Amino acid sequence: MIVLIGGAPGVGKSAVAYQLARELALLRLIDLDVLRDMLRIQSREKDDPILFCNALNAWELHGPFGEKSVHEGFHAHMRPIVGAAFSLIDSYLSAGKSAIFHGVGLLPSQMARYQRRNVHQVVVATVDEESYRTRLIEKYRMRTGMDPLKVRIDAGWMLHRQIVAEAEACGLLVIAESAPAQAVAKLMHRIRS
Repeated sequence: MIVLIGGAPGVGKSAVAYQLARELALLRLIDLDVLRDMLRIQSREKDDPILFCNALNAWELHGPFGEKSVHEGFHAHMRPIVGAAFSLIDSYLSAGKSAIFHGVGLLPSQMARYQRRNVHQVVVATVDEESYRTRLIEKYRMRTGMDPLKVRIDAGWMLHRQIVAEAEACGLLVIAESAPAQAVAKLMHRIRS
């Protein structure tokens, strides 16, 4: 069984993935942030600056802040991560291994190619903009002890809207719940049916 959990930065993908792994008793839980870190180890920031950005600030290399630069920066940042992630997913499928993959790099348009291959796909979302902003601020504070810049929160919300719209257009399951346990329950229902 392969499960792909995508979504915007800060929506709770990791929390859902960890709870789902416990529920399914799956030992392989693959966080795409680790793939990004491995790619960074093999590169230098001066040679590949976009790789050393994150999803919320990659727009800075693509012009002034706005929808276009946020989307272009995000996709440029994700491009090498997406390639590595889907190569790994393909190798797991070929070998018949089970795993849960989670991360921002699981873009809906790429996930959709697995719809007919017995791969469970979900995009985790928040119920509304206020919930998203609150969750992202809490996550950032937990990681850094500081508040994020407002522009990064705004970029995150732009990405959230884009990813959810893309997922819906691709016919992927979008789960927007206020707690990870509720999202896992919905996903478990989908897996069992």
